[in-house]
Amino acid sequence: MLPLRNAFSIFIFVTLVPFTQQVLNEQNEKLQWIMGKWRSEFFRKELIIDEAPVAKSANVQFLNFSARAWSHSTKDHFHDEWGYLTVDPAGNATLMTTGNNGFTTYEVGQVSPNKLVLTLKDIGRISFSRDLPVEDLRRTFIRHDDRYMEQVIEMRTATHPKVGYLEHTRVVYTRLN
Repeated sequence: MLPLRNAFSIFIFVTLVPFTQQVLNEQNEKLQWIMGKWRSEFFRKELIIDEAPVAKSANVQFLNFSARAWSHSTKDHFHDEWGYLTVDPAGNATLMTTGNNGFTTYEVGQVSPNKLVLTLKDIGRISFSRDLPVEDLRRTFIRHDDRYMEQVIEMRTATHPKVGYLEHTRVVYTRLN
């Protein structure tokens, strides 16, 4: 065995900054009931709404929003949505999402105890998306009790209906945490 020549050592010091849970501001406290990890095994959907660090540049507190959907029978992946949810001082909720289906949405609405109703204010889509163009959307969350929450998505597309909304999905979630 040859002697080790010109040996050197590298020491790397890693400082882990723990993620500390933020205290929800007065406006976002109105969303406390919707926070957590929710899942529907029947419809194969998962929803996670959790606090996000405050971006000091904007000084606005948001909640992280993520939703996943997959086939009940084949387990094939349908789509994901990621975004942010917040409530302004006037009590208006805003949800901004982007999904791997080519859509981005900007939705606004009012929060009431155990209910949130959002309506579409703007939508963007990539030009080659295969989905039928969505023209309007209403998303409603209703917490029935500590264990169950329902989400109803209604929409109007380029072909149906001409006015109002058509129910797209109605999912009852069970709280996982």
